[in-house]
Order: sequence, then C-alpha cells, then structure tokens
Amino acid sequence: MCNLVSFGKHILQKFRSRTPHRPRPDVAQSVRNSEATAPQISIQGSNAPSRQSLPAELEEPFEIEGFTELIEIFSLEYQSERSFQRALLDARRAWEQWQDYMEDRDLDSCIASYKAALHCCPTGHLDRAEALHSLAIALHKRTQRTGDLVDINESIDYYRESLSLRQDDHPNQDYILNDLSSALSSRYEQTSDIADLTESIIHGREALSLRPVGHVGRGATLSNLLIALGCRYKQTCDITDIDESIGYGLELSVCHPHRGFILNYLSGALSSRYKETGDIADITESIGYGREAISACPDGHPQRAMSLSNLSVALDIRYKHTGDSMDLIESINHDREALSLRPVGHPDRALTLTNLGAGLHSRYNQAGDLSDLTESIKLGLEALCLRPVGHPDRGITLSDLSVALDSQYNQTEDIADLIESVGHGREALSLHPVGHPARDRTLSNLSTTLYSHYKHTEDIADITESIGYGREALSVCSDGHPYRGVVLNNLSVILYLRYSLTGDIADVIESIDYGREALSLHPVGHPNRGVPLNTLSLALNPRSNETGDFSDPNESIDCSREPLSLRRIGHPERAAILNNLALALDSRYKQMGDITDLIESINHDREALSLRPVGHPDRALTLTNLGAELHSRYDRTGDVNDLTESVNHGREALSLGAVGHPQRAAILNNLSRALDSRYRQTGDITDLIESINQDREALSLRPVGHPQRATTLGNLSHALNSWYRETGNITDLIESINHDREALSLRPVGHPDRALTLTNMAIALNLRYDQLGDFGDLIDSVDHSQEALSLRSVDHPQRAGILNNLSIALDSRYKKTGDVTDLIESIKHDREALLLRPVGHPDRAITLINLGVGLRSRYRQTGDNIDLAECIASFKDAAAHALSPLSLRLTAASCWVFTTRTHDSASLSEAYSVLLALLDRSVLLARSIHDRHTRLKSDGLEVRLETIAVDAASWAIHTHDLEGAVQLLEQGRSIVFNQLGYYRTPMDDLDAINKTLADRFRAAGAAMDTFMLSNQAAKNEEGRVEDSVAMYHKLAGQWDQAVEEIRQIEGFESFLRVSPFLTLRNAAASGPVIIVNISQYRSDAIIIQADAKPLSIPLPDATPSTVGTSVLNLSQAVGGYLEDDKSDQIIKSVCQDIWHIISEPIVLLLANTLKLATGSHIWWVLTVAACSLPIHASGPYVAGQKNLPDRFVSSYALSLSSLTRARTGYVPAISRPRLLIAAQTKAEGETELPNVNEEIRAIYRQAENVTVLEGNQCTKDAVLSGLKDTEWVHLACHGHRHRTEPFKSYFSLRDRNAPLTVLDIISNGLPNGQLAVLSACHSAAGDKTTPDEGIHLAAGILFAGFRSVVGTMWAMDDRDGPVMAEAFYKHMFRNGPSKIDCRDAAKALVMGVRELRKRKVPMERWINFVHYGI
Repeated sequence: MCNLVSFGKHILQKFRSRTPHRPRPDVAQSVRNSEATAPQISIQGSNAPSRQSLPAELEEPFEIEGFTELIEIFSLEYQSERSFQRALLDARRAWEQWQDYMEDRDLDSCIASYKAALHCCPTGHLDRAEALHSLAIALHKRTQRTGDLVDINESIDYYRESLSLRQDDHPNQDYILNDLSSALSSRYEQTSDIADLTESIIHGREALSLRPVGHVGRGATLSNLLIALGCRYKQTCDITDIDESIGYGLELSVCHPHRGFILNYLSGALSSRYKETGDIADITESIGYGREAISACPDGHPQRAMSLSNLSVALDIRYKHTGDSMDLIESINHDREALSLRPVGHPDRALTLTNLGAGLHSRYNQAGDLSDLTESIKLGLEALCLRPVGHPDRGITLSDLSVALDSQYNQTEDIADLIESVGHGREALSLHPVGHPARDRTLSNLSTTLYSHYKHTEDIADITESIGYGREALSVCSDGHPYRGVVLNNLSVILYLRYSLTGDIADVIESIDYGREALSLHPVGHPNRGVPLNTLSLALNPRSNETGDFSDPNESIDCSREPLSLRRIGHPERAAILNNLALALDSRYKQMGDITDLIESINHDREALSLRPVGHPDRALTLTNLGAELHSRYDRTGDVNDLTESVNHGREALSLGAVGHPQRAAILNNLSRALDSRYRQTGDITDLIESINQDREALSLRPVGHPQRATTLGNLSHALNSWYRETGNITDLIESINHDREALSLRPVGHPDRALTLTNMAIALNLRYDQLGDFGDLIDSVDHSQEALSLRSVDHPQRAGILNNLSIALDSRYKKTGDVTDLIESIKHDREALLLRPVGHPDRAITLINLGVGLRSRYRQTGDNIDLAECIASFKDAAAHALSPLSLRLTAASCWVFTTRTHDSASLSEAYSVLLALLDRSVLLARSIHDRHTRLKSDGLEVRLETIAVDAASWAIHTHDLEGAVQLLEQGRSIVFNQLGYYRTPMDDLDAINKTLADRFRAAGAAMDTFMLSNQAAKNEEGRVEDSVAMYHKLAGQWDQAVEEIRQIEGFESFLRVSPFLTLRNAAASGPVIIVNISQYRSDAIIIQADAKPLSIPLPDATPSTVGTSVLNLSQAVGGYLEDDKSDQIIKSVCQDIWHIISEPIVLLLANTLKLATGSHIWWVLTVAACSLPIHASGPYVAGQKNLPDRFVSSYALSLSSLTRARTGYVPAISRPRLLIAAQTKAEGETELPNVNEEIRAIYRQAENVTVLEGNQCTKDAVLSGLKDTEWVHLACHGHRHRTEPFKSYFSLRDRNAPLTVLDIISNGLPNGQLAVLSACHSAAGDKTTPDEGIHLAAGILFAGFRSVVGTMWAMDDRDGPVMAEAFYKHMFRNGPSKIDCRDAAKALVMGVRELRKRKVPMERWINFVHYGI
C-alpha cells in the first residue's frame, strides 16, 4: 500500500511542475518575443518544461493514514503558491509598466517582486527556472542603465541557476545560453576579466548550435558572438577570433535588419585583421564596408558616429600603407564629424578624440602645419582625462600623446614637453605588455621620444634604450606590418646617431640597411617617402668617408634631392633635408673636386640656416656645416669674405654648443680650421693660438677609438706646425709629428684620408729636418709625399698641395745631396701644381714661389738666363696674385727683391715698390696697434723688413732718383703712425664738395681708430658678440670703400696715397731737412729744401757696422755702468765718430754750398740704428773747432709727413698759453724725485697761467683730461721705455697700475696741444728692433696733436730738471705775453743745454735732451 503523505507530496510536485495558464506574458516571454528585431546584444527567456509521468510506486493503492497531515500540507502549499503567484503578477505588471514608460522605479519594483516570488518558491518548483530567468533579465536591464556591477553579478548568478534547472534538451535552452552569454559580455566590459569573455563565447557558440540557419534568434546570437570574439581578439590577438568574428559578420550583413551596425563592425574587424596580416585586400574591403555603413546610417542614426570612426581608422591605415593624402584628409573629416556626434559625456568620445588627434599628427608630419600639431595635443589631453588609470585604452592615448608632445618639443625645445612625452611613453609601455596588439606602436613611439631625450640630456644610455625598444618593435612588426616602415626608419636614425658618438661602423652599416628597407616600403609617390630618403642620405655620408666608396655620396645626394621636392617652403623638415643634401654635396666635392657641388651645398645650408633662427635647437649644427663649406670655398677661391663668414658662423655655433654638447667637437674642429686659415691669410697670431686651444679641446672630446680622432689629430698637427714657425720651439714640432703618426695609424692603406695625413706628416718631417738636419727625416718626408701623390688622381683637389710639398722636400734633398735629378723633379711637380692652381686659386702664390726658388737654384747650377727670367716672373706674378694670402705675396715680393738685387736688377725698383706696398697693406690688416708693430719685423723672408725702406732708397740713390728715394723712405718708415694718421685726416676740402662722403669717412676712420687702439670685441646688429677679427675686417672694408669713393672725385685721385716729392719737400719750409740713410748697400744723406731739388752726399764710412758700433759704445756709456769721466770719454768719442762719418760732410755742404748761416734751424730724419745716435751733439771736439751745436740748432723729425702735420694749421698764441704741470715726486713703486718741486718753482718763476697736478692729483685720467684742455704741458716724473712693446712705454703717475702709456696718449686727440716738455727718463727713446718707426713717448705726444716736444734719449738726472726748466722757460717767455711761440722751443732747449754745460755737468746729461717737431 502507498503511504498517503507520499502520495500528497507527489501531487504537490506535479502541481509545482505544471504549466499554468497565464493570461499575461512574463518578462522572459516578453523579451523572447522581440528577439528577432534586436539591434545588438539580446536577452531571451525560455519555454516551460514538459510534464512528467507518475512514478510507478505511486500507481499502487495507498492507505488513508495521515490524512489530517496531508490536509495541512496542502493548505500551507496553497498559501505559498498564492503568494508566489501574486508576486509574479506584480512583477509582470511592473515590467509592462516599465516597458511602457521606462521609469526606473517600475524596473526596481519588478526586480523586488521577482525576488519576493522566488522567496515563496521552493526548490524544484516548476516555475522557478522561469522566474530566475526573468529576474536575471530585469537585473541585466538595470545594469545596462546604471552600470551597477552588483546587479550584473547577481544577474549572472540567476542565469546560471536557471540554466542548471534545465536539461540540455530543453526546447528553450538556446535562450538562456544566449542571455547568459550576453550578461557575461556585459560584465567583461566593466571588469575586463578575460574569463567572462571566454565563458560568454562558449555559451554563445552553444546557443548558435541550437539556432540553425533560418532560426528567428540566430541573428541575435551571431551579433552577440561576433562582438565577444572581437573583444577577445583585442585582448589576446588570436587571429582565429577575428577570422571567426568576420565570418559571422559576413553572414549577418546579408539580410540583418540592422545592417548598418553589422557593416560598421565588419569594417572595424577587417581593419584589425589587416594589422595582423598586412593584406591590403582587407583594408580595401574594410573601407568599402565602412562607406556602406555610413550610407546605411544617415544623419541622426545612432550608429553613424561609430560608422564614421571605423571608416576613419580604415582610411588612416590605408594612408599609412599607400601614402595617399586624400585618405588622410577624409579620415580627419570623418573623425571631426564623429566627434561632433559624441559630445562631452559620451562614452566613446575618448576614442574619437584619440583617433582624430593621431590623424592630425600624421598630417602635421606630412605638411608641417603647426596648428595640426597643437590641436592634436589638445585632443590627446582631453582624451587622457576621459581614460583614467585603469581604463583599458589609456595606453593607446598615452602613446599617441607622447609622440605628439615629442614633435612639439622638437619645434619649441620646451623641456616640459619632452619630460611629459617620455613619461607618457613609459606608462603606455607598462600598459602594453608583451603580446598586446598596440605594443609595437608604443615601442616605436617610446624609442623616438628617448632619441629626443638624448638630444637634451646627451646621456648615451637614452640612445641605447631607444635602440633596444626599436629592435623589439621591429621584431613585432614582421614583413607586411603597417608600422614596419616607421620602425625601420626610426631605428636607422638612432643607429646613425650612435655611430656619430661611438664611431662603430657596424652601426652605420646597419643604419643603411634599415634605411634601404624602409625606403622600399615607401614607393615613389608616398608622402612619407621623404623620411627614409632623408635618413638614408644621412647615413651614407659617413660610410663614404670610412670606405671611400664614391657611389655612396651619389646615392646620398639622390636620396636628398627627392624629399626636398616633397617638403615645400615652410615645412618643418625642410631644413633637415637641406642640411643633409648639403652634407652629401660637400662630401662629393671633397672626393671629386667639382666646385658646383660646393656652391650648391653652401646655398642649401644658407636656406637651412634661415629656417633655423636664433633659438632653434639645430642652429649650431647648420652654422658649423655652413662654416666648414665656406672654408672649403675659401681654400678653393681665396675669397676672404668666405673665410670671415666661416669664422663668424663657427663662433656663433660654439656659443650655442656649450661644454657637453654632442656636436661641440665638430664645431671646435671646423672653427679651428677656419682660424688657422685666417692666421695664414692675415698673420694674426691670436687666431693661431685660439686654433690650437680649440684643437686640443676637440681632441679631448674624441678619445682613442672615436671615428673623427684622426681628423682632429691632423688639424692640431697642422696648427702646431704653424706655431713652430712662429716660436722655433722644437717641442711643438715633435708633438706635431707624434700626432701625425697616430693619425696615420688610424688611416691605414686604403683609407680615403690617408693621403692627407701623409702630406701633413711630410711637412712636419721636412720642418724638423730644417731644424735638426736629420737626413732620415728628409727621406721620410719625400717618401710620405710620394705615397700621398700616388693616392690622389690627376684631377683630385688635394693633388696640387701634395705636389707642392713634394717639390719642397725634393728641393731640400737637392740642396743636401746636390743631385740635380731631385731639382728637376721638383720643378716638374711645381709646374704640374701650377696647372692645377690657375689664376684666382688662393694657393697659386705658394706654387709660384716654389717654382721660382727651384728655377733660381737651377739657374745657379746652369747659368741659364731663361730659368732666371722665369724665376723672376714667377716671384712677380705671385706678389701680384690678389687672391693669395698677403703673407705669401709678401714672401714672393721679398724673393723678387732678393733675386733681382743679387742677379738681375732690371726690375729691382718695381720690386721694392711692390714690397713696400704689400708691407703697408700687411700692417694695415693687423687689428691692433701691437700687431701692426709686430708685422714690421722679419719673419723668414729673404730680405729684412727692418731695413727694406733704406735698402730701397739706396737703390734709388744709386740710380740717381733722389726724389724717388725720399718717397720710398717716407712710404717704408713710421708706417704705424702714418696709418693711424689716415684715420684722422682732416676733410675740410671735401666738406665743400661732398659733405656726406666726408662725414662717412670720418665715421669709418673713427671706428677703425677706436677699434684698433682698444682692440675690443664689438657687437653686431643683433646684439651678439662678433668675432673681433671679422668685425675689424668689416670696419676696414667700410673705410676702404669710403677711401675709394673719395679717390673717384676730381682733385682727390692721390688721396692717402704716397705723397709726391713736391708735397713732401714742404716739410723744409722753415729750414733744411737732412735724411740720413744707412744701408748695407750704400749710405747717403739727402738734403731737402723747400724750393730746390734734393741733394745727396755719399757717406761711405757710415755703414751699418760702424753706426752699430757707435750705438753699442754709447749704450755702454749712458747705462750707468761707468764713472762719469770714463763715460764722458766714450760719449765724446762716439760724437767724434758720428761727426766724421755723418755730420761733417753734411755741415760743410750746408755752410759752404747752401750758405746756411750759423744758428740756423735744421731738422734731422735718421734711419735704422742711427736713430739712437745724438747727431745733434756731434763734432770734432777739438780746441778751436766748432761742434754741430755751435753751428746750427738741431731738431728731429720722425718723417717728413709728421713734420708737415705739425706745421699745418699752426697759429702762434696771442696770449699767454695755459701751462699744465704734471709732477709726481713719489710715484708708487718708484724712487723719489727730490728735485721735482724745485723744478715746479723754477717754472713758476718764469710762467703764468699755470695749473699743477701733483701728488694724489696726478693720475692718468686727470693728466689726460688736462692734456685735452691745455696748450702747453710740462711732465716731471719717472719715464720708462718698454723694450719689446714700445706702445707700452709710460710715465709713472700716482697709481702704479695706471701709468700713462704711449697707447693712452695716442688714443686721445689733443687738438689744443702746442708744446710739451717731457722732463722724464727715456721720453724720446725708441725700440731697438724697429727704430725706423720712432715709437716713443715724445712721438706719441706729437701724433696726438702737440707740435713741439722736448724729450730725453736715455735716463735723466733729476738734478737737471730745475736748471733746464729755468733756462728753457726764461727763453720762451723772453718777449712777454704777446710774443710767445712754441716754435722757439728748439732754441730754448739750446739755452737750457748751455746752462747745464756752464755747470760742467757730464756730457751724458746735457746731450740727453732733444727736440722734435717745429
């Protein structure tokens, strides 16, 4: 029998499992009915389960026991069922209400009711699975509205429980599987948990298997599944997912009611697959579906923004593949429209911002419009705000923003941009681990930003890290990958940079390989083809330099020309392309020698420089490149303007390339070469010193192993050779040879620059042979030159220089061995070199000189007059070759003079004139007064510059051309003062004709005067410190131009030229002027009268030797080494010697021939060593015979011109002149002068209108100020002669560190000055090395504007000051205040000397005083 309770429970189970009649649909059913029209992820319910039959054991009869218990059970069950049904009814009503009005409270009520129903529904209830499904659907709906993760988690749990209550063959199993798949996809969107996505796909595939083709719900399942697969592909990059997804999309695209959505998805999926496969057919198909999607989604359609965005991505990808700019423009336009449809707050706004920003950055890279870059960064920053930490797409936005900020840094050099760029790049990489689909792009971008970071930090670790990321990116971007070309190009650039830092040739070879592959991926017509072309061009140049492969510069040039046409004016990359093209052209010029390459190179770099203004980070690079090219052109053409510009650019580049700058060594190297060349052109030794210092610093920056070390070693060696020639210090030459040996070891056989190093070493070895006489050095020099010659073809630009050096070495060997074959070969090489250096070549002069020297040697060997004639012609042509350095022309002229004076005098007069003119020009080119003085000293010339004027005059006298002799002496003596006088030439006559030109000349002269005397750097128009040499040449050019314009005016044709004799003789207006010319060839006196022809008197005994002996004896007598008696005896003997060899014949002619009366005033112009002789005190010093002081009043003149200037415009004072006494008895660091105070009192006794500066008042500034305001001055103080730099001779005043020097005096115009009495030691003592210049304190006072000066030839006895002053001023003021004339100074000096002689002072003391001027 069956138990009644068991039977009751079975009935309850059947009741619970029934399919109730429902008058209204539940949630699951309502959703199910709409699944066929679902536009996207759908949520479906299921049908009720089928009935089950009664168990067999309950088919038996049962007992009636427990009936009461059964009734109670049924009663409770009934109450629970009623609650359950009531809750379900409430839930259904709320659901319907929510569907009608979409009020959140209705949905909340629905969910609450379903939960209440489930609470009343026991496990196993027939309707529990359906209720669970409905609750899950409602919760899923609420999640879609609120995003509440709790709801979606609860929804998935209910879906899973519902699924577990249904058997696999349940007719509605597909619905619950589909809905669970959808819910899991939704949760993945919030959590990115890949497990949810995988489970979603599993359920989706199972649901799809239950919905065959034709099933009403198949489309919804396909939609959900393709989206889930697409999401998983983004996470895993498993291409099978995207393939499967595309297959589902293609099935849906045929007849899906929401076809626009499917087309849009297909477009995006095909773009993603293209990124994996590189199959262009995918991207083409993607664009096709994208266009269809847009057509299917007109304005206002909810899917239009997505369609626009996907099509934009596809177009951007195709642009990167094909370079069609129209694709890029269309892509940007679609993104702009999409952005307008995704306002602030839209969930996909960040995506569109990122895409549009990337497109704008691409367009900036193509067209260079900075507004695109600015907008790109702005959009990227907004997108980043919308993708906070944790957002799955934050890395993509960071990477794109990073590379845009890097581009902005490269334009603005704002370090904040660079720091932010690197930071974003590193964060992006951390978000894109190995295997992430965007890792390739992120690696490439970070590699690029680290390259920029290196340019700021100069930390090579940045480069190493950048290359590492580049290599990894390349390994990810296999063949066909759309980003492979970009990665290859970037890696090529960075490898080239590392080569430039380390010299590892493997890096540059690898760089070229990557560059060529990158170029192959950018065919002709591709807008980004210029990028790999530019990179490849850059890398090919150094390989050419390393290997000597001529094809490399040709390929490099081709690679640069093509992108230049693609980068129009205004494009930010145009300057870089111009720079690279210029480098390639310069490289080919150095190999082939075609000057058109060099000219084009200069033009391109000039344009590049205009595109890189002050402040541009690459300006220094362009400046140094342009400077090097200009220097090369100077080497070829000799145009000194190129050299000047080269130095200016080099200096500016150096100011921009501070210590640590990666290009500093190259900048130093190029500037050093330019300075060395300018030294050779101008002789300015400061250029050479600076060049050596820069070469040493450059060498320290190029340690052993650096690829450019050999270049710097060669430059330093070359400069040290020059320095050796200046100093004669053999250690400099040895260092030079050592550097050459190291450089040669770095340039083995086959190296393209080996010939250059061999040549440098040959020069140094020849110099050492000349110094030490080691014949082995000479042999090595010849061997090195011959090897170098074998490495340079007939048309190579370096061949002429090698021939020249080989010729010199062979000539030296001929002189050593007498082997005439060496001489013949030497001449042959010079002739070939001359053919390679035509007229206009800057080195033509040196070749002509070498040829002339060789021909002269052969003439001496054979006596062949043809050789002598050609020799002289060679020297003459070299001296006249205007484009060669002036120093070489001066050398040629000296060889010309020496040769003609020795062998053939036919052109000797012309040779002397040319040599003196070149000497004048050489001095004029020096930019300081000291340098001008130094230029007057011989420097390895065949004739002595110190005697060139007197030797030239001696030849003119020999040819009976006395007037010419006077002109030559005037031209070749007192050069420095004469040139200074040019700048201060009065222009009163020109004012009446062309005042504008006269004012311009005054301004130019004042600028030259100020610059040369101050020798300070000036600022140019832009306010930058300009190279002082360049600035000087600029001012000199302005002055030369003004002079030339004046000479074009009628009557001014001879302006500032050598004055003709008829003008010069005006110096004798107040008495005869006697020029004493002492030369090794002959000595003569020339007497000049104002109204007669000059007269000459031979002085055969006045040789340089006899005059030199007198000077030596005198210096011993007046040096304080002897007692007074012994000193007087020697001085008397010297004065007697001077009388006999010089003065006596002159005095006899003056007295007997010219009938010059006793007491007449005569002027002496002495030359060379005679300048140190007291000719005014000469005489027989025999009782009964008159000495010179007893016959005539003697004065001295530095030159005829200086005497004429002193007379010009002089008007005697009509009242007592102002007299300034500057007296210093106790100058700091000097011995006391106890008689100075008495000297002041003596002056006071004779003079009026006196101002005294003494003690602390007697400072340099006070004295200079007084000199400008007074007519007469009397200085009583210590005086000192500077033996090597006469412009530093000085008066000691109050401050030991602020003496009054010759330079101080001549730097100030003293327009009121008339008479100066210099009561100080050595005030009229010049230097021994250039006595013809007459540079001393008295000469400085005269030049500054005073007309009459009294000075001393050596140390003055302090006791003589008061005596001399008393007698001197007594004579000057003898006629009262109305008849005071500074022209009486010479006679007044005679009175003072007589007073001293009366007092029986030693002869040394009274002959010490001399008078200069009128």
